[in-house]
Amino acid sequence: MFDDRAEEFGEYAHEEILQALVTHILTTADLDQLCDDADLPHLTLADGTPVTITSARVYRDAGVLTLDRGVWLELSDGSVFGLTIGISRRPRGEVTLRRR
Repeated sequence: MFDDRAEEFGEYAHEEILQALVTHILTTADLDQLCDDADLPHLTLADGTPVTITSARVYRDAGVLTLDRGVWLELSDGSVFGLTIGISRRPRGEVTLRRR
């Protein structure tokens, strides 16, 4: 599977891989567990109901009109966040993709 997808990353490999990684983490992990792991308080509604992630999609799939890479995050309390992957400096040399 990895070898089939390696070309899709192209010159934006860093942004694409980080975007895919954040999306994967946010769609497969439990928000309460992530908060525990980071030693952060849990998000809850006023009645004590835990806030959950209802959707985490890459900007392109969420229909966000931008050329940036990022993750569109929707929570059960109705809040929506855009987590943008911004590059501040390109790598100094050629970067290759490989499986460990």
